[in-house]
Amino acid sequence: MLDQFQTAVASVYNGWVLFGCLIFAAGIFPSLSMKLTDMRKFRLVRFACLLGLIASAYVFLVGVHQAIDWVNPFAGKEADVAKTVHNVKGGIIVLLIVVWPYFLMLVGGLIGHLCIRDLRRYWTYTV
Repeated sequence: MLDQFQTAVASVYNGWVLFGCLIFAAGIFPSLSMKLTDMRKFRLVRFACLLGLIASAYVFLVGVHQAIDWVNPFAGKEADVAKTVHNVKGGIIVLLIVVWPYFLMLVGGLIGHLCIRDLRRYWTYTV
């Protein structure tokens, strides 16, 4: 069953699609949802929630797919990495690279939760 999951996700994986879904799920969706709610455009909020749910599910599944066979690219090179990182931004980037699949799962799960919450809240509004 794990092999079937791996082949299914590998067949739909695309780096640019992941990038677009990650930008929409983490960057665009939260502000778009708040703006549309303030404007009382509940049909558009529902549409944005559905798109956000699809994007977050994709991000989450790709994170699970990558976490199954994830190997830390800096394993055994901690001293070299510590020498090359000179500021806080570099440390954050290295940390993000080390925990990348888990970061994807976290973002996908949180944004998916927000989408489901907003869908439940605004499903019956007709204004």
